[in-house]
Amino acid sequence: MESNTLTLSDVFTKDIRYVVPMFQRPYVWNEEEHWKLLWEDILQVVNEELDKQNEMSGKEAISQRDSENKASPHFLGAIVLDQKTNPIKKLETREVIDGQQRLITLQVFLSAAQEFAKENGFNKKSQIFKRLIYNDKVIIEEDKSLFKVWPIERDREAYRYLMETGNGKEQTSSEIEEHQIYQCYQYFLERLNEWAEGEEEPIGNLLEALETTIWHLIKLVVIDLDSNDDAQVIFETLNARGTPLLAADLIKNYSLREVIHTKQKTESLYENYWKEFDEDKWREEVSQGRLERPRIDVFIMHWLTMKTAKQVRAKKLFPSFKKYLDRTNDDIEDLLKDINHYANVYLGFSDSEREDRIGLFFNRLEVMDTTTPYPPLLWMFGNNSIPDEQKRTAVEVIESWLIRRMLCKLTTKNYNNIFIDLLEALKNSNPDETGQTVVEFFRSKEGESEYWPDNKKLKESIVELPYWGRINQRRLKMVFRALERELRKEGFSESREITETLHIEHILPREWAHNWSLPGIQPEEVERMERDKMKHTFGNLTVLTEKLNSSVSNASWDVKQEKIHDHSVLTLNKELIKKWPDRWNEETIKERGLELAKVVVEVWPEPDSSYWD
Repeated sequence: MESNTLTLSDVFTKDIRYVVPMFQRPYVWNEEEHWKLLWEDILQVVNEELDKQNEMSGKEAISQRDSENKASPHFLGAIVLDQKTNPIKKLETREVIDGQQRLITLQVFLSAAQEFAKENGFNKKSQIFKRLIYNDKVIIEEDKSLFKVWPIERDREAYRYLMETGNGKEQTSSEIEEHQIYQCYQYFLERLNEWAEGEEEPIGNLLEALETTIWHLIKLVVIDLDSNDDAQVIFETLNARGTPLLAADLIKNYSLREVIHTKQKTESLYENYWKEFDEDKWREEVSQGRLERPRIDVFIMHWLTMKTAKQVRAKKLFPSFKKYLDRTNDDIEDLLKDINHYANVYLGFSDSEREDRIGLFFNRLEVMDTTTPYPPLLWMFGNNSIPDEQKRTAVEVIESWLIRRMLCKLTTKNYNNIFIDLLEALKNSNPDETGQTVVEFFRSKEGESEYWPDNKKLKESIVELPYWGRINQRRLKMVFRALERELRKEGFSESREITETLHIEHILPREWAHNWSLPGIQPEEVERMERDKMKHTFGNLTVLTEKLNSSVSNASWDVKQEKIHDHSVLTLNKELIKKWPDRWNEETIKERGLELAKVVVEVWPEPDSSYWD
């Protein structure tokens, strides 16, 4: 490779194309982390240049080159370029291996600078800035060759629009206005105008200093690769600089470079199988345990776990993918097609409009904040040979196993391995027996970290264990919502709508001392300890609206039951008032806990239930 320190005029004045390969990520730079810092860097050098011009104002005029010799250059980092072999008549082309964000941002800034100069009547200066943006029209053969920098397809519409129409005096679409490149342009144009308004210097002097800065004082380290350099290795090595690349960006780059080596058509593969992953929805961060990670990385982690039946760690996602790609017999097209297929399956997991039993399962899974079942679920729902009723049975078993263990407050530490084992069992089973395979799999588990609790264990836990503060309110509301649905025997959508915004409330208050006397049968300390233990159990909890909740918070049972009777429409609360209208104490809390437990075991059947047969 060859490394040189070049000014922006060295990089951009010659007729050349810097092409961002389609397998690179989209433009992602933003104001706080990138544009603002770049503008401050440029402004610092421009102001130094203005000071030097003012120092010389009373002396003989100096040439631009003399000014350059007296000013300090500023380095904006490095770019890595890979030379492409072109026919003689074609423009010289470089593929941007690293630094596309920087190059695009500089071009957008130059476009804003040329528009700023033109708006202020300095057309010659405007043309000087434009010289760094466009190639000579006489020598180009296609429109896209007009631009010295050419981004990936997702960014081209906004980029072309700004480069061709300036600051958007022509009508533009909302899609373009929301694009990060458009926002970048507006940011720099606003900063240039603010700068001019805040300076006492004539705009002509400001533009002179800006021209000198851009042409001679801003420098880049340009690394040109030769045929012996491995562009992919260099790309991976440099990925930690600037805005960190997603693991998916590295996977995309690696996969599509493999296509180039095998002479397959990269554009059609990108269009058909990967293009959608460059959309914002795939780059949004989603919960992954206690962390937030980009949706595309989370999906590929689950997909790769499904393919390998081995746990894939988020921090090792790209190396794990490379290892898989090196070992699989699938060609790149088959692999990308498979990723695309399961991506649509994955998106279906979070389809909020789905209100059938499968949709209910994924809604509850989201509330439980667990994604460890995703690899076997991807395999099941991506396999068209598995009947729908078998998929339904399978998810009902998984849901029962998860929620029963949650209500028994059992450990979750081995869940990753359990669901990988389930995946292996499913891959070796008859698709027509998928549901029964899942039933038998969980029935066979016996260890503390994996067994499926029976009714006896579940009822004991519901009656005796403190849930408040130990199981988060969102999950408790999910359980109450399921019980309300079961008691009503009505459709899911209505009961979900009624209970969605309710709050968990203690029936016997947490601060009970003022309005709730102790029985006085045993020593006071014993009764106090017993009451404090029972007040957080499931039998003492219910769900109310926020307003009703706050109005009865620490009230006595007479006041509380009357208001609940008058204002609550939930079957859960009507049953509460109907069965225990006159008293509420430790004994009735246990009674209600047992009553609720009977409903729970109907909603989520036990391992030996005839339901699974």
